[in-house]
Amino acid sequence: MLLGRVAIVTGAGGGIGKAVAMRLHRAGARVAVCDLDRKEGMKVAQMLQDDGGISAFVHTDTMREESIKSMVAEVGTRFGRVDILVNNAAAFVFGHLGQEGHGSGTGTDRTIDSQDWDRVLKTNIVGYAKCIEHVVPWMRRNPLTDVVYENDQGEGVSTIHAGCRGSIINMASVSSFIAQPEFVPYNTTKAGIAVLTKCTAMDLAPFKIRVNAVSPGTVDTKGSYNHMRLIGLDIEEGKRMFGDATLLRRQCAPEEVANGVAFLASDQSSFMTGANIVMDGGQTI
Repeated sequence: MLLGRVAIVTGAGGGIGKAVAMRLHRAGARVAVCDLDRKEGMKVAQMLQDDGGISAFVHTDTMREESIKSMVAEVGTRFGRVDILVNNAAAFVFGHLGQEGHGSGTGTDRTIDSQDWDRVLKTNIVGYAKCIEHVVPWMRRNPLTDVVYENDQGEGVSTIHAGCRGSIINMASVSSFIAQPEFVPYNTTKAGIAVLTKCTAMDLAPFKIRVNAVSPGTVDTKGSYNHMRLIGLDIEEGKRMFGDATLLRRQCAPEEVANGVAFLASDQSSFMTGANIVMDGGQTI
């Protein structure tokens, strides 16, 4: 499905990013594992190599444009091309705009200082935008993928050229479009990612570069466990409570999100751009 293509996955040292890296590898891609955490990122890259894949770890701080620029240049130079970008790195910053201590009384009942805003905006918005900015020149060099449909509906054959030069997938969230208590910074940036996806899809369409998003609901990751602890739940209690909020009565596995990402990265989604796939077990219908 992705044989010979080169994928950059940010935040690939654990959770959803790790699952995405493995899924793209198993679809045939060469994967650049990009993360701030050297130890965990190198473990994932080694895991892909042990599974027979071609992979490299690239230390990346998505809060710093120079780090992003260097990462993209290293990946492009090492592999000769960039076909797929998965913007997945995230800063989980919670809080509200009221007076601290007058909310839930839990770990999310806190005001948001300037450093909080700086970290969450630079990582979740500016970092995504800068990754896109720096991969686009590499993607524009790519030939169109070989996807041609011969369609005959009784009025002659239509030849539809459906190839693209690159696919960008942004990790949004159901937090993009719902309110959650004491989640102001996180939800604000996730909403921004959803709009960033639409705007860049429009701007990059003339170059045959597709841009889409995935919006997971509750996912069984360390980030979810941290949220549970902040609001005073033990992990097992949190898994039950978070899962019970969905129609399917469970949390999502990271691999399920990775399946959606692989679909958007591939030519199976060739007529999709500017879309946002919601994967939330029916929680927000």
